[in-house]
Amino acid sequence: MQKTLKALNQLDKQNPDLLEIRFDLLKDTSLIAKIRRATNKPIIATNRRKGEGGFFSGKEETRLQSLVQAAQAGFDYVDVELNTKNVSKFIDHLEKDGAKTIVSHHDHTTTPELPALESILKREKNAGADVHKIVTTAKSYEDNLRCLLFLNKHSKRTKLVCFAMGRLGIPSRILAPIYGAYFTFASSGLGRETAAGQMPINSLRTFYEESGIS
Repeated sequence: MQKTLKALNQLDKQNPDLLEIRFDLLKDTSLIAKIRRATNKPIIATNRRKGEGGFFSGKEETRLQSLVQAAQAGFDYVDVELNTKNVSKFIDHLEKDGAKTIVSHHDHTTTPELPALESILKREKNAGADVHKIVTTAKSYEDNLRCLLFLNKHSKRTKLVCFAMGRLGIPSRILAPIYGAYFTFASSGLGRETAAGQMPINSLRTFYEESGIS
């Protein structure tokens, strides 16, 4: 736990806009409230199961309960996968406990065509979360453009996060906020990525500053 709090303190000093705590990477989730009190930054609670590209392999009831604990402990956002059983009811539960919700869909194989992305977004809207997240996998540089065009079309009316994972998807991660993404993700440093293609936060910030992007 001390190692987790130390890492959180070091990341806090890099002044991110918000933090994501991956419960599936924590050995002990019993001290969730201490994690929340360790920073004043907005925090996202995520517990990604193996089938969604994460590391959690326990019972689904245990995974979901950890997210409820996060909401009750004051985490600002809780990430809920779109294919979670009774996803709308679970989102309602979390919001009654005081958290905003992010409904997410991850495609670890490809970047779907625009009609498929539209269909996923419609399902996410029906789930009733505050923020909608669609993450794909880039197989070509053209996949970046597809994600960015999709963002440009929908981000004015929807709090939307969309980019492509993988080395080929790095441009979409960088440019997503310019096209209206609610936020994008960066790693706390080299070798600390939680998904393929993440840039270190300092590198991403330097790019924005040198490009005149606020």
